[in-house]
Amino acid sequence: MKPLSLFLILVFLISCKEAKKENSNATEKTIVESPKKEIEKSVEEVYAPQTVNDELAEKIKTYLKTDYLKNDIAILEETDRQFQFYEIDLNEDGKNEIFINFFTRYFCGSGGCTLLLLDANLKPITKFSVMNPPLFVEKTKKNGWSILLIKDSGVFKELSYNKGKYPSNPSILEKAPYDAPSGHAEILFSDEYSKAKIYTY
Repeated sequence: MKPLSLFLILVFLISCKEAKKENSNATEKTIVESPKKEIEKSVEEVYAPQTVNDELAEKIKTYLKTDYLKNDIAILEETDRQFQFYEIDLNEDGKNEIFINFFTRYFCGSGGCTLLLLDANLKPITKFSVMNPPLFVEKTKKNGWSILLIKDSGVFKELSYNKGKYPSNPSILEKAPYDAPSGHAEILFSDEYSKAKIYTY
């Protein structure tokens, strides 16, 4: 009986040791994997939520390639095929309008870059030229649509909706009647306040 008892005790000790080793390995694996997942999650969270919608991005890509840029797409370099967008309801109709920010060399000149405003059905409202984001969207409205503010040549210009569109070229507008946006303005395309995800097409 004694040899059998010693054998059973030995088997029990070896089993405990193996279980402890497995638990230790599992803990180490968790410690290694957890920071990686947290880092991936934090990277995604740096983008403003109004700029992250992969389903909408695919629709925008199709629109750009088959409509808006159909005459340019063949000559666009790969580095120029990038855009950002921002969803926002400008006229309180419950549907988001969409600003598309073209920031690559093909769409930019000495005065600024092209910015496109579409309705919820991806129909053009205004094509802006010489724009230098960030763009400020005020809570105040004129003609039922939010007032936009953009800095141009060191001063802010006010863009007010009228007759179905916004002014397309802020450089020809008079200085806004104030020196800065209000504290209630929503800030678009700002790496500091509303970093936008970059999509390619």
